Amino acid sequence: MIDANDPLQVVESWTEGSQQEAVSVPIRSLLPGQGPRRHGVDETHVQLLAQSELQHPPILVQRSTMRVIDGMHRLQAALLRGADSIHALMLDDDDQMAFLRSVTSNIKHGLPLTLADRRAAAERLLEMFAHWSDRSLGRATGLSAKTISTLRQRSGQPMPAERTGRDGRVRPTDADAGRKAVVALLAERPDASLREIARLAGVSPNTVRTIRRKQNEGAAGLPSPARALSAVKEPPGAPEPSRDVTALALENLAKDPSVRYTEAGRTLLRMLHQQLSLVSDHDIINALPPHCLPLVARLSRGLSQQWEQLSARAAIRVQTEVG
Repeated sequence: MIDANDPLQVVESWTEGSQQEAVSVPIRSLLPGQGPRRHGVDETHVQLLAQSELQHPPILVQRSTMRVIDGMHRLQAALLRGADSIHALMLDDDDQMAFLRSVTSNIKHGLPLTLADRRAAAERLLEMFAHWSDRSLGRATGLSAKTISTLRQRSGQPMPAERTGRDGRVRPTDADAGRKAVVALLAERPDASLREIARLAGVSPNTVRTIRRKQNEGAAGLPSPARALSAVKEPPGAPEPSRDVTALALENLAKDPSVRYTEAGRTLLRMLHQQLSLVSDHDIINALPPHCLPLVARLSRGLSQQWEQLSARAAIRVQTEVG
């Protein structure tokens, strides 16, 4: 299934001529696009195309700007032949999508891009899609993942916390952070399935399976679930989280300037205040008609599971950023 929000998947799934008919476009209405060739068109290649009797595929044009996405050599060849129009496929790409499509199109056919062209294109795509994995960017530019990694390091850009891989999945950039997240989740949710832990930690189920097996075998370097859980729980001897203790914790949290003066913090405080007031008001349940109670119980369990997931994500950050 193609993710419509992933430009690379959209571009790779698209086949020229498969979704629309080419139209005749006046050449004078077209503008040169922001393609990956640093030195523009190759006049020798233009001459060869102009002399060829083969029928060339339609060029690609960005509809909003009338800029050529792919096909500048074909356009120049048409001008040499004295044509005043050319067949084109009109695409509704934004500027980033247009450049990406221009790169991938030139990788697949036509005059090959030079290594310098592909490196320069990769540097631009790194600015546009920094969250993509090295392999995804390499596939788009015809470069190796190792080369992309080198270009990423030289760019000086901060490394993203997560990257989108070739399969469309989002994974932590730091593999060690992902493993720490799995350890924390295994401690917090010992009965959860491999897939559930993998989804929350952003790793593969096989990674979870390996870590769980090593924990069971007592492998060195992997904390047991009990030790991992103790890192995110209250210290020994702490009182049970009664309503008074919870209210005090919420009051202290509300005093933190980094929480109360940020939008995310204020949203969280409103949620917590509302939840605390609801669960402590037993008159609400007593006042409801009996036929509503099964549905209320089901909804409450669903909300409880969502709060457990929030707790697990908080535990992950404790393990990976605080501890």
